[in-house]
Amino acid sequence: MLTVEEAQQAVLASVEALPPERMPLLQAMGCVLAEALVAGIALPPFDNSAMDGYAVIAEDTRGATPGTPRALAVIEDLPAGKSPTRGIERGKAARIMTGAAVPAGADAVVIVEHTRPGPSGSAEVLVEARPGDNIRSAGEDIRAGEVALPPGQVLGPAELGLAAALGYTHVTVIRRPRVAIVTTGSELIPPGQDLPPAAIYNSNQVTLAARVLGAGAEVAQLLHVADDEGAVEGALRRCSEADLILTTGGVSVGEYDFVKAALERLGEIRFWRVLMKPGKPVAFGKVLGRPLFGLPGNPLSALVTFEILVAPALRKMAGREDCLPRTAQAALLTDVSHTPPRRDYVQALAQLTEDGYLVQPAAKRGSAMLTSAVGANCLLVIPEQSTGLRAGEQVTIILLPHRHGP
Repeated sequence: MLTVEEAQQAVLASVEALPPERMPLLQAMGCVLAEALVAGIALPPFDNSAMDGYAVIAEDTRGATPGTPRALAVIEDLPAGKSPTRGIERGKAARIMTGAAVPAGADAVVIVEHTRPGPSGSAEVLVEARPGDNIRSAGEDIRAGEVALPPGQVLGPAELGLAAALGYTHVTVIRRPRVAIVTTGSELIPPGQDLPPAAIYNSNQVTLAARVLGAGAEVAQLLHVADDEGAVEGALRRCSEADLILTTGGVSVGEYDFVKAALERLGEIRFWRVLMKPGKPVAFGKVLGRPLFGLPGNPLSALVTFEILVAPALRKMAGREDCLPRTAQAALLTDVSHTPPRRDYVQALAQLTEDGYLVQPAAKRGSAMLTSAVGANCLLVIPEQSTGLRAGEQVTIILLPHRHGP
């Protein structure tokens, strides 16, 4: 039986980043840039005003105070988007709005609050200006020819906004993994139908599909099959559109557990069972050239094994370098029991304070209890050989990406 680290290493060694794809900016949200984005223009492309006010020659404002203002003739109004038609000469000024191009000759902008109307349409300046005041210089953000975004950059709102500011409409990114989800179990029926005796609703399909989407991947197929060996094998063969396959149930040692057997016939098993709780009966291998995770059927076990093993694989396939779960230290608020030798992952709620994280584990810990995951934003990690944790101890938590960001 593998340790968690051994299982994670085996998974990451078995998957590679997917091919690049060119797509519109908004579709690329959360994707990883596959090639450098070079600035074809400077930002800003021209000197422009950072404030509403007057474009002036700073020397014309020497000695200006409210009691001894400097009156300047206003020669032009410059709203944003209008090119100046005249340069600024000594004794002159242009009324200018935020973002408007600074006319030639002007070397400062006096904000409107430091001026007042003067005689004959002039503007009286009430403070001294210094060269460069309230002017955003061309290229001060980025110069033409510079690398604006390097390969490997995860594209968020700011990165996409920068690409748009540089005039890009499309970017080349590592494409999102396409995931097929196959749930198994004769007792499972779709939500919305009448519930027969001995049946339960199929929550795993929705839970895992939502988590796949939250991981920045795409759901390529949603399939469900009864506990039948031929049906399971047939479903796996139909997952031709997927880059990765997830199954739930059928990986234990019961008489009706067929996923592991199908995996052996159609491909290869890299490992089966990991020293973790919940989620010990988890299989990983390849089917018809595609990585497959056989997750446990219990809903909480499926969620935990997704975070620990599947999510790192999806991140690597999407071109991410930060593949493993993000951890932090926290002060434990209550005692937690544990029996060796498996590492335990407990649903918990972490609160960030001035002194760091505080963490409260969920009261319920059963592997079928989805309610313990409702509102949880982290997993409390209990080491394999621990006999229990005590309130006040510093413990390791895994921050859940769908609560803290991908």
